[in-house]
Amino acid sequence: MLSDRPPTRDGDELIQPLESADLRGFWDNAPRESADPSTQDGSSRSNDPKAVAKSLHDLVVKIVDKKAHKGTKAVGQIVQEFCDLYETQDVAARTEFLALLSHVFCKPRGKASEAARAYLDSTSISVDPAQSALQAHILRDSLTPSYADLFDQINRLPEGFAFLVHMRTDMLGFIRAGSKDSAIQAMSDFLMRRLQMWTVGTLDLKRITWNSPACTIEKLEQYESVHAVRSWMDIKRRLGNGRRCFGFFHRNAPREPLIFVWVALTDVIPENVQTILLEREQPKSSEANAKCAIFYSISSQVGLARVDLGNFLIKRVVSVLRTEIPNIETFCTLSPLPRFRSWLDKLLSPENLESPPQDIGISQSEHNNLIRCVPGAKTWTSALKSLVDRRGWTADPEIVDAMEPVIRLLGAYYLIKVKRRTSNSAADPVANFHLRNGSCLHRVNWRGDTSYHGLRQSLGLMCNYNYILDRIEENSESYVVDGKIAISGSDPYIARVQSLSKAKL
Repeated sequence: MLSDRPPTRDGDELIQPLESADLRGFWDNAPRESADPSTQDGSSRSNDPKAVAKSLHDLVVKIVDKKAHKGTKAVGQIVQEFCDLYETQDVAARTEFLALLSHVFCKPRGKASEAARAYLDSTSISVDPAQSALQAHILRDSLTPSYADLFDQINRLPEGFAFLVHMRTDMLGFIRAGSKDSAIQAMSDFLMRRLQMWTVGTLDLKRITWNSPACTIEKLEQYESVHAVRSWMDIKRRLGNGRRCFGFFHRNAPREPLIFVWVALTDVIPENVQTILLEREQPKSSEANAKCAIFYSISSQVGLARVDLGNFLIKRVVSVLRTEIPNIETFCTLSPLPRFRSWLDKLLSPENLESPPQDIGISQSEHNNLIRCVPGAKTWTSALKSLVDRRGWTADPEIVDAMEPVIRLLGAYYLIKVKRRTSNSAADPVANFHLRNGSCLHRVNWRGDTSYHGLRQSLGLMCNYNYILDRIEENSESYVVDGKIAISGSDPYIARVQSLSKAKL
């Protein structure tokens, strides 16, 4: 389990001067200059990716070959040398090495066939459960790829966990660049499971404040993936009065947040994120009147993709805020719809422009108002296609008014009716995350994010997910088992979609 200790406040206990090592960025995509331009053996370090990959490969051989060394001290020195060399390389060299690592060291580290026969013999002959369990352990260990030893040894180093997170970021970058190498994908998945295991009992919840170390605050800007940070003053505003930021930190990397959430303390559930991001700092006394805690952004390091920490983070933060500010009654999000626009573009396909789908429930008046904005349009789909592709549509009040009911209805339809191909889960990843956690779909907000990114991603649409504390477990089970989405509030567009028959997708 994760640590249940109260969150510490960075800056309250870390008031001593920072050491130079604390100010050094742990990771940098560009190669860093070494203090010593030569390696320990006096030879110049090569810039050739294949040569670097070979040097790293030779170090890995020494690490995984248990017969080549005696004692953990010698291993630790080799592992540190490996990390130092890897960290100074550019993308090309790292990619070359990861491809080599995934292929050369993917083989099981033991004699799997012999272990399998021994296990089958133990289950069919031996009546001793301990013997069968031992053989099962030997079999499982023999099937583990050799690069597991490298990951295990790195994790033992100070800040080794953070190093592995960044290494997996490189793996995912290789995959997202178009690599179809199944060995890289398998190694990334293996490391993901290792990271998930190593977070158990090793994470501390901390509140991040303006007094936190500069290297920690810098990471907020670097890892923020929802609402871009534009300046240090932007961060200061998000950490000011009426605002909170909490993160999980690994105990071997106490100043680098693995995942963090931004919270706004408000009087009501907001509909627009700019009112949070651009609002001037309020007096400290305003927190006493806050009734709502709004989770408006949650981000994690790329290397932790598919490592589920967000669920635990939100629940811990809710517990902390209930204790700190008892007057807060509502815990809600203001969340993006990151794939809404791509889904809408598919909906507005050529065949649907001539013959709009009938199962969405667009009213006749909504249809008429849209086509009135586009002379010559005959269907609401063709009119909408023309409008969303038109630059500057947000500056025309008539167009904005005509689009609002249609886009809000489509947004509600997308969240409730559009499912993943292989399950009853919501297709939208943010919706699926919050609904799995037990929240209720509360409201779809027109022009919730009017930034360039928000308009491009979802035409500005955002939504609120309401965490009603005494319904969380029930909601989560109903969603996971049956795909049932809990609803709160009285959004008329959500109500309209609920009345529709299940769409054929």
